[in-house]
Amino acid sequence: MVNFEKTWFGGVRINGQDWHDVIVVGEEIEERDDRRLHQVFGRAHWIGDWEVEKLLSNNPEIVIIGNGTGGLLEVTPEVQEKFKKAGVELKILLTPEATSEFNKLYSEGKKINALIHTTC
Repeated sequence: MVNFEKTWFGGVRINGQDWHDVIVVGEEIEERDDRRLHQVFGRAHWIGDWEVEKLLSNNPEIVIIGNGTGGLLEVTPEVQEKFKKAGVELKILLTPEATSEFNKLYSEGKKINALIHTTC
């Protein structure tokens, strides 16, 4: 079970454990690879192709992107198109709303994945 308990600037609590930026695929939770993001983009405010592949890897119904407390994580049209082509509903929300929506849909039994950015 995956349960987002709390969010704050720079972090999120899932199942009693504190994380920074995360990707949730099924029951798996992992930190985003900030080092790789900085190498490729110069900062972590973008979504890498490898992250999109991971988010689509188990054929979810829905993917939620928590784009930060201020909405500064960039979800480019190219990234959005990849989800559309895969037939996956994409929801882009501020991180506090994204985690609440994840919990709601998860409790309804939806097959859902998420990428949660916890800063800007």
